[in-house]
Amino acid sequence: MREAISVSKTTIKATRNTAIIGLNRSGLRAFNRIKEHLSEREKLLGIIDVHDRKMPNSINWKGIKYLGRLKDFSKIVAIHDINNIVIAIDPDDIAQVHEIVSLCKIGKIEYEFASEVHDIVYGHTVHQIFKDLQRPWEFNPRQVMDSLLAALLLLLFVPMFVISTILIKLNSPGPVLYSQERTGKKGRIFRIFKFRSMFIDAEKICGPVLAKKDDPRITGVGRFLRRTRIDEIPQLINVLIGDMSFIGPRPERPYFVEKYSHEIPMYKTRLKLKPGITGLAQVNAGYDESLEDVKIKLSYDLQYVKNYRSPLLNLFIILKTIRIVLTGQGQ
Repeated sequence: MREAISVSKTTIKATRNTAIIGLNRSGLRAFNRIKEHLSEREKLLGIIDVHDRKMPNSINWKGIKYLGRLKDFSKIVAIHDINNIVIAIDPDDIAQVHEIVSLCKIGKIEYEFASEVHDIVYGHTVHQIFKDLQRPWEFNPRQVMDSLLAALLLLLFVPMFVISTILIKLNSPGPVLYSQERTGKKGRIFRIFKFRSMFIDAEKICGPVLAKKDDPRITGVGRFLRRTRIDEIPQLINVLIGDMSFIGPRPERPYFVEKYSHEIPMYKTRLKLKPGITGLAQVNAGYDESLEDVKIKLSYDLQYVKNYRSPLLNLFIILKTIRIVLTGQGQ
């Protein structure tokens, strides 16, 4: 276990050659607290900014060295021989936590969170940033619209249901619809419905694994259904009964939610909203073939959580989804 840094009012410890990431008031407070408790063998070098900007004049930075920007992290670490990082970023930049942690792990650099950032990352005060994102009285109109639109689309897609049923039955043995447990808003488990795109008992031998490009478990018809997103149509049932919304983070399986929540900071923040048939991550990224892919998708999910009320953002997601469906670019 690495030597801990507790950026608090009582006890502060630091290792040799420490830098702070966070050109903000939290970074300034962390710098001053650590500086007061430095030992002879410890050195506080300065601050790294997560943004591409000059040091702001609105904050008193007297005596604090500006080391550079996060995009030059590796270079800064090498030049200054940094072996310890204190993360003190603003709540607005919280989506970059996993990037910073990954850079530290790659460079074998010890890292800790300033006390207020630690609370945000590990959920102790996360409600202070995403305050009651889905109050029932705020989202009733959206839920009503979701349900009405889902009912209308289910009626319009009856011919698609019939054609898909015939193709799936002709292509491989097994049920037409596929049902699986997923994690929804606030961690509630529900069953998602999809047209079956894989061979029956696909995970009987390999266990729970993520789908990937050219996955041998996917049937011939299944590839077409996935490319056109037709396999997602039965999820209109989930929208109709209130498990899902049209737009939101992709609902993940409970196994992977627990796995990633221990490996990626802020992963469970995506559970603040109802999961969606489509979403910012779904239209901008492909399969989760590695942990880095999951982190990339999480960054999109966190962006949406922060801006989910934006009409322009939701319109962008809808239009991009339509383009993906029409061009057959789905994963």
